Amino acid sequence: MNEYNEAMNSIAELRKVLESRLDDCITRDKAEKIAEDAVRKLHPVEKKAVLPETPQDILERAARFKASPANTPEKSWTSPYGAKFGSMRNFLLAARERYALSSDGKAAPLAESGDTGGGYLVPAEFSAEVVRLMNDASVIMKIANVIPMSSWKRHLPKQLTNVAVGWVTEGAAKPVTNPTFGQIEQVAKVMAAVIKCSDELLRDSAVNLTAFLAELVAESMALETERVALAGKAASGDPFDGILNAAGVNPVGMAGGAVSFDDVAELLFSLSAQYANNATLVLGRAGLKKLMKLKDTVGNYIWQPPAGETPATIWNVPYVVSSQMPVNLGTGEDLTAALFGRFDKYLLVSPRQQLEVRVSQDASDWVNSQLQSAFMTDETWLRFTQALSIDVAHGPAFSCLKFK
Repeated sequence: MNEYNEAMNSIAELRKVLESRLDDCITRDKAEKIAEDAVRKLHPVEKKAVLPETPQDILERAARFKASPANTPEKSWTSPYGAKFGSMRNFLLAARERYALSSDGKAAPLAESGDTGGGYLVPAEFSAEVVRLMNDASVIMKIANVIPMSSWKRHLPKQLTNVAVGWVTEGAAKPVTNPTFGQIEQVAKVMAAVIKCSDELLRDSAVNLTAFLAELVAESMALETERVALAGKAASGDPFDGILNAAGVNPVGMAGGAVSFDDVAELLFSLSAQYANNATLVLGRAGLKKLMKLKDTVGNYIWQPPAGETPATIWNVPYVVSSQMPVNLGTGEDLTAALFGRFDKYLLVSPRQQLEVRVSQDASDWVNSQLQSAFMTDETWLRFTQALSIDVAHGPAFSCLKFK
């Protein structure tokens, strides 16, 4: 009988060990795969290049663009300026030859103040298309507070402290209180990109150049705007400080060596109610994968999948995934970050002017100690510029958790 009890006890102990090992297996292997599959399906990796660096890169991407649904017949321009050209292809060819096409088909000179050697403003429709695509390509452009600027520099007032009230007895002096105010100084900086197009591409009428170039420019500018808004660091050469480096942002640290449910709870409750209400969580794919495997105090996963029209949430808080969130924060540490706050109110993205493009076949540039010439290589170079300001209006309205 004693031997039987000992055997049963041994079996029970073995079963307990196997169940614990099974849990370990699910946590480390199966949960890892489940999380990776979920992230990949819900938030796929961008397959497009941010910006082609060589004419060959542009030709290869144009070849892929030909077969895509985006390569629909190009529409005629409708603005008075754009109507002179009819299409982006004609606009580029006219700019290359330094003349403009009038609406009746005759050649007419087109000059811009201070530059009669081939400077052209982009047709309005193309600029509007780029702005639309920028909003589609960047999650930050969708949730930020976009306030256009009418000058290169401006000051916006902001309230620093509120009034204070108090109870008083009959006949006692009433407390005197005043709110305090400060201001945000916005200074627009220029973001630019140069695309080197082979003349072969311009001659290829099978490509909708309006859509193709809008895709290239919008993608690059949107992702750069997003990177600076999240992780820009003026001390390291960026034009603005992003949320990660803005003054006053609430830092939240990990309690242990790896992120836990308690860390996420601390992040979400680190803001006062006025800032946490309607706030959004922003993190990268690597960070989302880690949080998807966390459970709350009663064993429920804090990540909830989308249901119908309700998007996925983290502990009932809406989130967005940014491809520009760093994954190597800190010295020698594999850290990423999660930002929580009112992006729609306190992250200001302020465009100063519409997108502008200039076209040249005579431009040259030094690359790897060698002079590259558009004229000598049968290329047309397009220089795109966009002026805007990116500002964190109030640092305490955001919290940051750096975790691994």
